Amino acid sequence: MPGCRPVLRALGRRYRLGVVTNGIDHVQRSRLAASGLAPLFETVVTSQGSGFAKPDPRILHVALDALGVAPRHAVYVGDDAAVDGAAARAAGVRFVWMDRGDRVRGRRPRRRVSSLLELEALL
Repeated sequence: MPGCRPVLRALGRRYRLGVVTNGIDHVQRSRLAASGLAPLFETVVTSQGSGFAKPDPRILHVALDALGVAPRHAVYVGDDAAVDGAAARAAGVRFVWMDRGDRVRGRRPRRRVSSLLELEALL
């Protein structure tokens, strides 16, 4: 995503950042390492590593516990309005949808951004 490194660095100075993904552990960690983004995140929680997959809210609770953040103080940013949004709602976490122009199944999220710059401004 354009501008992701400077925006993530700026966000990381103000917030604790983590990744939550339904992906395979070694694949997701390899992707983050290859992109150079791994150092910007304090924790990476995968469905394989945690034993839970979104929309199960327990995967978000694993990340929140690792970060030491209460659900009411967290924001989850996800690109799947249905699955990510459902996980966030069930976990008691505010949700921001990263709209990449995909069609939305079901309920359209209230908070929406189409870039990380918009996310930085929203937060």
